[in-house]
Amino acid sequence: MSLVDAHGKAQTRHRNESVQRFVRRFVPATGTHPPSYDSVVIAGNGIGAQAFAAQLAQHPRFEGKVTLVSPPAQESRRLINGVSLRGVAADFLSSAVGVDHATLLQAATGTSLPGPVAHRQTAAMAVDRHGEWTFSDSGPWQGGNKGNAAPLVYGMRNSRLVAGLRELLAEHPVEYVDDMVESAAHLRSHAAGTRPLLVNATTKPTLLGGDSSRPQRLVLAVQAPMFEADSGISYPLQRDTTFAPLIRRNGIIDVGYFTPFADPLSPRSTWYGIFARVVGADSGFDKDAELATMTAELYGVANALGLVVDDAAETLAGALVPASSWGKVAPSKPGTLELKRMYSGGAPCYYADGMVSAAIGGVIGAEAVVHGQDPDTAIRRALRPWRRHNFLWWLETNKISVLTDRFLRVNVQASMAYPHSAGLRMWKSAA
Repeated sequence: MSLVDAHGKAQTRHRNESVQRFVRRFVPATGTHPPSYDSVVIAGNGIGAQAFAAQLAQHPRFEGKVTLVSPPAQESRRLINGVSLRGVAADFLSSAVGVDHATLLQAATGTSLPGPVAHRQTAAMAVDRHGEWTFSDSGPWQGGNKGNAAPLVYGMRNSRLVAGLRELLAEHPVEYVDDMVESAAHLRSHAAGTRPLLVNATTKPTLLGGDSSRPQRLVLAVQAPMFEADSGISYPLQRDTTFAPLIRRNGIIDVGYFTPFADPLSPRSTWYGIFARVVGADSGFDKDAELATMTAELYGVANALGLVVDDAAETLAGALVPASSWGKVAPSKPGTLELKRMYSGGAPCYYADGMVSAAIGGVIGAEAVVHGQDPDTAIRRALRPWRRHNFLWWLETNKISVLTDRFLRVNVQASMAYPHSAGLRMWKSAA
C-alpha cells in the first residue's frame, strides 16, 4: 500500500468515525426499541431519500426491505436544486453508501481528487457603479487566510449527484421502482413487507395525508455554470475558494456564491455562480422583475470576476421556492415519515445548507427507525444548529441589512466571526 493510499484510508476512517459519533449523539443506544416496521417504502429519490435508504440497508433487519419509488433522475445541463455539497455532507453520504470521497466525486462529477473543491470561503460587498461592478475589501468567512486542511465544499450538478448515488447503490439491497407515486395506497403497494413505513421525500407535502401550510417566506434564485475568460479569473475570486459577493438593494441583501464546479455535461465549466434573495410571501414582489434583476447581477458580477456563463439557454436556471419553518413543524402521521419536511429548515438556496440537511437528515432518520425511536424528533434535534445559522443569516441579510453592509465593508473576518466562522466544523469534512 502506498503512502497516498494509506492517507486516503485514514481520512475515510476518520470521517466515518465522526459520522458515527454524531449518530450516537442523536440516536442513543439507551433508547433503542424493536422497530415498528418490517419494511420501508420511500416516495422520492433525491439526496435525502437515497441517504435514508442507504443507511437503512446497512442493517440486516432492513436488508432487501427498502424500496424507493420515483421516476428516474432526469439529467440535463441546467442547474436545478442545490449545487454546493459541503464537506460534512460528503462525509455523511460517503458513509451511508460505503465509499470514500474520491468514489463519490467520480460518480457525481466525473473527476478524481481533489475535484471541484474549496478549502476556504471569502466574502465582500458588491456594488454596481453604472454597469461596472466593484467590490469592497474581501476577507475570510470560513477557513481563514490559508484555507482549512479538510474540504469545505464541492461544486456539482444536483441531478448528476442524484443519478450517481443510484449508480453507487446498484449493488446494495435497495430496490428502485420507476413510478410516480400518487397516494399513500399507491406507495404502500410497492412495499416489500406487510408493515411498511411510508416515507415522503418529495416536494408534495400532502402526498401521504400530511398537513400543508402557506409559506411565510419565499426564495428567489438564479444560477449557472461558468468557465474562465481568456484573461483568467480576477480578484477577489481566488483558486480553491468559494467567494460570496453580497449586494444590498431595496433593504435586502442578495447573497451570491461563486464556487469551484465540475459537470461531465458541461466539461469546460470550472465554476458556478448563484444569487439568492429571501422575500416575504405577502410583500407584493414582482417575480419576473426580481429574477431579471438577479440574472443581470449574476452576469455582471461573473464578468467582473473573469467568468463567462456557459451556454445560458441550456444551463441557466431561475426559481421561486418556498422557505420552511425554522421552528416547529407538523408531525408525521402515524405509519408515515415526512422526511423532507423534517430535514428542511429555513430558506433554501442562500446559505449552501440544503445538501447538508438532506444528507444528515436521511442518515439520522434511518438510524432512528432502525432503533425504534421517533425519526421526527431525532432529525429536528440533529439539524437544529443548521436551522439556527440559517435564521441568523436571514436576520443579517433581511432585517439589519444596512448594518451588515457597513460591518462587512469594515472587516469581513470580524463581521462573520460568530456564528458563521465559529461554526466551521458544521460545514467542513472531518478530515
